[in-house]
Amino acid sequence: MDDLLRQTLCQIIKQDHSLHNNQDRCRAMLCDLRPEPRYHQGIEAIVAAMQQRIPARLLALPKNSLSKKQLETLSKKMQSNQALSEDIAQWVIESWAQALQVQVVQTNKSGMKFKKPLLYGIIACLLLTAGGTFVVYRNFSSEGITEAKWEAERFSRGQRTLFPGDGNTSRDLGIVALQNENYSEAVQLFERAVTADRNDPEVLIYYNNARARQQGSPLTLAVVVPVDNRGTSAKEMLRGVAQAQDQFNDSMGLNGRLLEIVIANDGNEPAKATQVAKELVNDKSIIGVIGHNASSASKAGLAEYEKANLAIISPTSTSTSLTSEVFFRTVPSDAAAGKKLASYAKNTIGIDNVVIFYNPNSSYSRSLKESFQENFVDQLGGKITRTIDLSDPNLDVWAEVSTTVLQERVKVALLFPDSKFTSVAIEITQANSQIPKEQRLKWLGGDALYSPTTLKAGGVAVEGLVLAVPWFVKLPQAEDFSTIAKKQWGGLVNWRTATSFDATQAFIKALLLSNNPSRATVLEKLLEVNLAASETSGVSLQFTEKGERESEPILVEVARGGVRPPESEVGFDLVN
Repeated sequence: MDDLLRQTLCQIIKQDHSLHNNQDRCRAMLCDLRPEPRYHQGIEAIVAAMQQRIPARLLALPKNSLSKKQLETLSKKMQSNQALSEDIAQWVIESWAQALQVQVVQTNKSGMKFKKPLLYGIIACLLLTAGGTFVVYRNFSSEGITEAKWEAERFSRGQRTLFPGDGNTSRDLGIVALQNENYSEAVQLFERAVTADRNDPEVLIYYNNARARQQGSPLTLAVVVPVDNRGTSAKEMLRGVAQAQDQFNDSMGLNGRLLEIVIANDGNEPAKATQVAKELVNDKSIIGVIGHNASSASKAGLAEYEKANLAIISPTSTSTSLTSEVFFRTVPSDAAAGKKLASYAKNTIGIDNVVIFYNPNSSYSRSLKESFQENFVDQLGGKITRTIDLSDPNLDVWAEVSTTVLQERVKVALLFPDSKFTSVAIEITQANSQIPKEQRLKWLGGDALYSPTTLKAGGVAVEGLVLAVPWFVKLPQAEDFSTIAKKQWGGLVNWRTATSFDATQAFIKALLLSNNPSRATVLEKLLEVNLAASETSGVSLQFTEKGERESEPILVEVARGGVRPPESEVGFDLVN
């Protein structure tokens, strides 16, 4: 019997755990996904097992395990009642066991019983160090996993976790299986890891990587995220990548080749980003890079990607200083965000004078400030009364706010912190909240403040803050993606997940447009990408000749209610 049919059964049971009770629907889904005549016999055998209540019997087994004797008993029952051969009967029972995550107990020559995952658990124990990190003393084969020469612990295809603080036994066992190139076992173990923690994108990526390795000749992309310093942002980005990878692999990829993702951790630090880029460039299997997160990190790695003609799509880097023939982004640039905010300030709320809080040492913060200034002052005739350096160690938050409000009589201020100084920006809003309500500043800002942290830390002090952002979960055109993502991850996702999904989709489309995907063909085909809204997070996707996405930012406002984390009084909502 074909392993692809078994994998298909596992996939549909993973999507709907009640499917084992519905014979007609199970048959229909299998026939829809595997319509070829060669699968008909196997599909009917799977349904025949349902008629014999094999799935229910498996689920009722103690300790969730199937012994050899129990397998033989069920097999004989299938042979007798359904006129199946011994091989087919055993295959279909083992297929249902795998789909329902029931372990098949093996017996060695001495008669000692063991479960396959237990064997890997023993290996894992031997490989665990005191700190809980796997150490493997072996050389990977040329067909296996190539390790980075610089700080290998920052890179993973599934041979290590980059989030050791997240406990998941099935993940750890899957890592050992993958290290030993036992990809079929790794698939099963990572699939259990996904079930154990559906909100964890790392394990879904490793599950799909194991599938890609098992299938052979994987198509490999890398994603660079800031695990060290911005772990939450890293996972938000990885969710988008994982969701796109999972969809592509479930559709059987490109000519049977599935997508593999290398996760790299640069910590949002430019020096480390450069080294990470060098390692990714040196790995010839990687034909595209998603990332980096911060504009400064993307800029640091860009020179390395340019030398190698390796395409990079950033889902989050917005600085206008990022320009290159190999650089693309799925987020509107600071030029677009600055223009949107300038128009809102001047034309919508009728403001002539503003002050700007920003970090002049950040390429993101600086380019957002410059874009706003160009549009607000040069194009619309507004005035910037003063700029304040958020990175100044001697910054007196209260003095700056009171001077702006009480002496300069300014009504609106712009908050353009980079990720390092968002906490300072929130302190400024809190100082503003101590001023009588009728005199308080109104705030406009950039997408660095578009996060649950702003809502939870700022509270009512950030109420009324208007941000120019790339995506919002409540946009009508984002409804389909948001619904699917919520089902996938067990909750609402944010803009980093959406734009990272789009970046991965763009690469996937470039792969599909390439006859034989390579770095050169992928780079060439990215300019031909034309994704409908139904293929993205909600907005159609095309790149300009300069690698910019043809889309505009959206204005959202912090308001009572809105889309908010449970512990916050305020949330984000569309500006009316």
